Amino acid sequence: MSNTNLSKVKVSKKDETFTADKASTGAFSRWLETDKQRLRVVKYPTGYEADHVCYEGHAFFVTEGSIKIEMGEEVAEWETGDAFIIPGDVPHRVFNPYDDDATVVVVDHG
Repeated sequence: MSNTNLSKVKVSKKDETFTADKASTGAFSRWLETDKQRLRVVKYPTGYEADHVCYEGHAFFVTEGSIKIEMGEEVAEWETGDAFIIPGDVPHRVFNPYDDDATVVVVDHG
């Protein structure tokens, strides 16, 4: 691999600090973005409740803890090891009512 290609790679190392997530007030993330892709490693602290309903699609992979996602009248619970995709036409809201923080890899798409 040439240095030219490697210089284009976006990297977030495991020891980097999580900062306030730009998309989820009250959550923290490591955020990687290009003009066509966005990947976030998001920490949802215990008691987290999204302050908005999201209308964008996402792919999720829960790496630690558990979260719930409200989709209209339905609520789904997701735990460590679960992966799922919510299409852009399904309004949803994330919350963490559990005693432990949750860490989720989120790939955003329109």
